[in-house]
Amino acid sequence: MELNHKPDIASRQPKRPALGLQLLCQTLDELGLDASHACDKTGLDRQFLDTPGQLISKEQEVEFIAAALADNAREDLAFRVGLRYHYGVFGVWGLAVATSEDLLQALEVAQEFIELTHSFAGLSLKVQSGLAEVALHQDYPAGPVQAFVIERDLMITLMIASEAAGRRLPVKSVHIALPEPAHSALLERMLDCEVIWNCDHTAAYIELHQLKQPLPQANAITWSACVRQCRELVAMQTGGRSMESRVRDSIARTHFRGITAVCDQLGVSERSLRRRLQEEATSFRALQQTLRRELADQYLADRSLSLERIAELLGYSETANFCHAFKRWTGHTPGERRRTIVAGFGGAN
Repeated sequence: MELNHKPDIASRQPKRPALGLQLLCQTLDELGLDASHACDKTGLDRQFLDTPGQLISKEQEVEFIAAALADNAREDLAFRVGLRYHYGVFGVWGLAVATSEDLLQALEVAQEFIELTHSFAGLSLKVQSGLAEVALHQDYPAGPVQAFVIERDLMITLMIASEAAGRRLPVKSVHIALPEPAHSALLERMLDCEVIWNCDHTAAYIELHQLKQPLPQANAITWSACVRQCRELVAMQTGGRSMESRVRDSIARTHFRGITAVCDQLGVSERSLRRRLQEEATSFRALQQTLRRELADQYLADRSLSLERIAELLGYSETANFCHAFKRWTGHTPGERRRTIVAGFGGAN
């Protein structure tokens, strides 16, 4: 299972499917280009990459792509790699996408379980005035790899969405955070829409009513079974951590900026997050309030923190709001609670 891995890297890093490198190698073969140096440099040989189910680290994938790009100066390589994708490539994740009720649900599934793919992208879906923005988060490695994965992951998203819909996607426009390449006309012909280069983000814009059209392979029973399997696979990859645990951590990391910030960090839609928490018999509001109560006592024990600073750390815009909330939780003011905590420590400085 661990053939040709570099154990010092692979043992420490989260694993991801090696499938992306397999498809990259197949594309290089098809174009008469060479993948051997990238294989040698990373210790990932073709036998390993062609074996189903193999896992690699993100660092190994980045190193492999960088080596392949250095050896093969083909500007349209990412475009060509993206054309090889279809939903069946992604197993249960792909089937969950294809059997969704509509593209809106399919995109939410894709976003929620994006870690089951080898994508570096996080998807986000925003709707305003009847127009949906399907954006790729650009948390990519710097350098040539960045341009490659932006174009590849955009192509993957568009290809799989089109296949699930059973028709060409009615995209109004696409914004791409890359300089316009020589092969831009290929992408424009394929999409049959306006493509704008040199943008500050990468996104496709589609009218909302188009995303609500029923998918030809929609099947609620199959979809539900696939989503459960996706959830189990994600739990395995995250050490079995529940969504509740992940949300609690994210609330703290985002400094109580709200559910939108948490969704952005976890890469899930608000509807999916609320549904998952409901399945675990809790809610975002309940988790946020519980965490605030827990952290409030920790912060009050630190006499170097003023009440104003504690309120800020807990996401309150006004100190008075924090004081009212704390009194509601405990029946005491924060000042009274601080004196009790300090007394419990023997009044130590």
